Amino acid sequence: MPAALFHDLSGKKAVDLCAAPGGKSFTLAEIMENKGEITACDLYEQRVGLIKKGAERLGLDIIKPVCADASVFNPKFGQFDCILCDVPCSGLGVLRRKPDIKYRKPEDLSALAELQKKILKNALLYLKKGGRLLYSTCTLRRGENEKLVNSVIMEYNDVHKAYEHTYMPHIDKTDGFYCALLIKEDNTAIG
Repeated sequence: MPAALFHDLSGKKAVDLCAAPGGKSFTLAEIMENKGEITACDLYEQRVGLIKKGAERLGLDIIKPVCADASVFNPKFGQFDCILCDVPCSGLGVLRRKPDIKYRKPEDLSALAELQKKILKNALLYLKKGGRLLYSTCTLRRGENEKLVNSVIMEYNDVHKAYEHTYMPHIDKTDGFYCALLIKEDNTAIG
């Protein structure tokens, strides 16, 4: 679970930008010991309802479900210590479970990459100095993964990649997916 890459977040402020149905937010709330605040976003109100029901069922009261477009900046959100950015993707890493994915059109893949880039750039606007952002997909396409992340962080002199891995079904005995942990540097002098 990519959310497990975070630690020391108890009492902090986090956002899951593409949260429904809520599993990543629930895992993050457990990691945070149900202390702090998690804004859990989804584009569709019905899916936001799934997050709310799941959080209530699990007794996770730090999760605040919100209907919001992850690709559009919302200044009311403020900044976050931790951001989960599990973006919509081509899903090619789960092809063995969802074989209909292989019928997607090339133009659909290009549109997805543009949306992913918008979401990642927007997410970086929410990230506090010293904050951590986890970008993840369930695809193996480099254009949605390494290439996309590298092209975005080249535009920021205060963001670096601390971790990156592509999980391969035939090697890792799991669905194929990618994750990259990005950190916004805090260049504040200690003294």
